[in-house]
Amino acid sequence: MTIRPLRPADPEERAAWHRLRRALWPDCEDAMHAYEIARHLMRGDDTTVLMAETEQGLIGFAELSIRARVEGSTEDRVGYLEGWYVEPAWQGRGVGRRLIEAGEQWTRTHGLNELASDAELSNEGSIAAHHALGFQETFRIVQFLKRLD
Repeated sequence: MTIRPLRPADPEERAAWHRLRRALWPDCEDAMHAYEIARHLMRGDDTTVLMAETEQGLIGFAELSIRARVEGSTEDRVGYLEGWYVEPAWQGRGVGRRLIEAGEQWTRTHGLNELASDAELSNEGSIAAHHALGFQETFRIVQFLKRLD
């Protein structure tokens, strides 16, 4: 298994990334996934997508970005794990850990000292995985948004 950056010019890789995103966020509409993928690819050097690949194909990903403000951090800029997923058949085999380690390296190469993330309050598996990889919980919140149209 290898961890490597997404090849954004490869339509098959973008399709695999889309498939993996749908598995992570099944309630998100395909059009929103497509929009977020395009937006992610346009952001340039302050974002990356790392792919986990085996002989069977792409089995996981980690989307990372640089954020200016992260709750619980005193740093001006922080690496942020926007999305992290490993296909169920490959979970528990170190794939997720290797994606995070590669994400930590990407964060360091941008001169940053912290990597932040989030998880749904009900996603106990993700919370446990974050703890197992050294993340410390900083807040538990419910965010709200009201459209003013």
